[in-house]
Amino acid sequence: MNKYLNPKRYWQFFINKAISISSPVIKIWEKKQYKKYAAIPIKHQPIFIIGAPRTGSTILYQTLTNQLDVLYIDNLACRFNKNLFFGFCLSNLFFKQKAHNCFSSNHGATKGLHSPSECGGFWYRWLPSDRHFIDHDDVTDKMVKEIREEITAITNKYDKPVVFKNLNAGQRLRLIKKVFPDARFIFSKREPLYTAQSILKAKRKLKLSDNKFWGIMPKNVDELSTRAWPEQIVGQIYYIEKQIEQDLALFDNGDSYTVSYSNLNNDTVDNLKEYFALQPRCNYKESDINLNENISITLEEQNLIETEINNLDWSNFK
Repeated sequence: MNKYLNPKRYWQFFINKAISISSPVIKIWEKKQYKKYAAIPIKHQPIFIIGAPRTGSTILYQTLTNQLDVLYIDNLACRFNKNLFFGFCLSNLFFKQKAHNCFSSNHGATKGLHSPSECGGFWYRWLPSDRHFIDHDDVTDKMVKEIREEITAITNKYDKPVVFKNLNAGQRLRLIKKVFPDARFIFSKREPLYTAQSILKAKRKLKLSDNKFWGIMPKNVDELSTRAWPEQIVGQIYYIEKQIEQDLALFDNGDSYTVSYSNLNNDTVDNLKEYFALQPRCNYKESDINLNENISITLEEQNLIETEINNLDWSNFK
């Protein structure tokens, strides 16, 4: 082994290679499980956490999956995103669906095999990675069948709902409507000024240009990418939320719950437990949610953001 090669990356390469090689064999076993668990109607509708980036969705996801007896994709299962049913079985073998007690993250990424994952790789098996909005014409019968089959089998095997947190899903509601017309949603929201400030600071932390588009891409991302950062960032938030509001109306049951960043605490999880009729998990560590809203950019930058916010009609988003 090259002495200059990072050993961790070296072993990661071989682990990923082994998983990739074994995937077709695992798929043969999974198909037998689908016949058993996906041949009947789904027992619990999946729950999707959606919203704009930097709205507190990650800590909400971590807290909810830690304290409530639900299924979620952890980092171990995500390694098998091409064989998600197998990934869940493996995770259950190792962790027995115990609480993960993980409340830290880096822009949505978590550490630890049992920590909750956004697992974009699962969705990218069917969806493009260079855009997030999925229109009606992008949805195929094959895509719908395969996604429904995998999630239904996982849900029915463990007799619990799956909670997904991948904010791209907010731009994919037209697909989700086809797959699970009775799906349930948690809409994570935050005051636009603080959301915009957080996106701006995230770009700077990642050493990106202020004018470089970052995060969830709404339908008009190409247009937004050409604009100066204040208009771009505020527009990003606005059009993400506008698309969500518009597409949530496609769901006949209208089963969505809005969570505000400013009111996010452990009582919120209790409210979600009651709303979605979920059971508490055993022996979990209660998270210490301490979210503060304060301005940490210059007055000039704040004024630029507020000007763009005031130029748009947010009346339908309150």
